[in-house]
Amino acid sequence: MGVIAVGVDGSDRSVPALNWAAQEAAVHGHVLRVVTAWSIPVTALSPGGLPAPYPADELMTDARAAQDAVVAKATIPEGVTLEHVIMEGGPGAALMEAAKSVELLVIGSRGHGGFAGLLLGSVGQQLTGHAACPVVVVPTAKH
Repeated sequence: MGVIAVGVDGSDRSVPALNWAAQEAAVHGHVLRVVTAWSIPVTALSPGGLPAPYPADELMTDARAAQDAVVAKATIPEGVTLEHVIMEGGPGAALMEAAKSVELLVIGSRGHGGFAGLLLGSVGQQLTGHAACPVVVVPTAKH
């Protein structure tokens, strides 16, 4: 049984990518691995440039809650096995790592980043150019 990974950042723009990936997993009998990344915010750095004491367990819990919220909005076909993965690091690095062990990686066309008018963000450009597996970019309803 293969695995399809989908990147979910907690935004509503993640829902179309999750729906698409879930349908593919159902059609091919694959496991659906839902991947969310978290990291210590840059603003949490102390004046010396070292990370300030920050509750990493809370960040991980928040990331899981954001992932759960997107999963709750999605349409997951019956019989699809979900794996929940919460990874420390930036989204690009986390999804590049996830791509090493799956048959397909699915992402939305835009995440939380700035420049909302762009169809493909910096993470999407990184993944489509360098991931170790095929990447599908699912547009939002606006695109």
